[in-house]
Amino acid sequence: MNNIVFFSGGLSSFAVADYVKKRGENTVLYFTDTLVEDEDLYRFIFEVSDKLELPLLIHSKGITPVQLMVKQKFMANSRVGTCSKELKMKVAADYLTKGTVPEIEKWHNKQFLKDEEFMTNATLYFGIDLFEAHREKPIRDNWEKSGFTLEFPLLNQHMDARSLLQEYQIPIPAQYLRGFSHNNCGGACVKAGIGHFKNLLIKKETLYNQFMEQEIIISEYIRYTKQPAIKKGIQPDYMFNDVYEFVSTGKKSDKIKNILECHKYTKNWKFGIDSKGRDIKKPYTFMKGKSLADLEKEPAQCDMFDIGGCGCFFDFEEIS
Repeated sequence: MNNIVFFSGGLSSFAVADYVKKRGENTVLYFTDTLVEDEDLYRFIFEVSDKLELPLLIHSKGITPVQLMVKQKFMANSRVGTCSKELKMKVAADYLTKGTVPEIEKWHNKQFLKDEEFMTNATLYFGIDLFEAHREKPIRDNWEKSGFTLEFPLLNQHMDARSLLQEYQIPIPAQYLRGFSHNNCGGACVKAGIGHFKNLLIKKETLYNQFMEQEIIISEYIRYTKQPAIKKGIQPDYMFNDVYEFVSTGKKSDKIKNILECHKYTKNWKFGIDSKGRDIKKPYTFMKGKSLADLEKEPAQCDMFDIGGCGCFFDFEEIS
């Protein structure tokens, strides 16, 4: 029997991995990497693979969520997680249904693989619990038509992941200790809510500020590319290289520095007014109606229960 556990690096998928491991069948932990994960996530997934003696397969498209946004000229947000679709769902679907290996493939503990043909008649396991039961049907609709059997063990039984961590002597992922509800994308998930980002500001201010600057630059870049001459190819896109280098390396060219220095949320508001005399509004952003800079100015009493989350493998329209 072949089993593939969609292993996110979180506690729920770890509990499912342990559940499947104890069945003694050919099992692979499968992790799709966005390349912006918290450093401790990698420690955790490798340690789980070591302690459970299960092979870990890591796939990545080779670009980060913000690099994808620049290439697509689209700001992923709390309503539309294109990063999740392209960097996780499509990578997994192309590999499991077509055998297409993405740009990056890494194995850890492949010696624990019992059969190289692990995708043949495989059962896919997801760490979806009762609080995420709404995700079951879309996931089934997407994957079962491709011939896979699906299992959601946490919907039918309780598994104490924290006790299992103690049993295997595996430290809990650092993101949980920082107060985050999941262990994905280093805490900077575009589909997260106000409470999540407020916690990010408190616990990882440097990352928050980096994310806010990326949000500003990507937003302005999208507005820039909407000019008819650029859209029609009459005028070259003079901003792409600067913007892509900035979100990739943090390097700020003179163009990038000018946008950040002149932006409403930093020093001066110099983008002008519209035909009715109003400040030109920016296309919003990760929070869809509230930018990270707006959120930073709000009191700590903002809705800390608005956590949000990615819901990976939930809204992928079709596996083809």
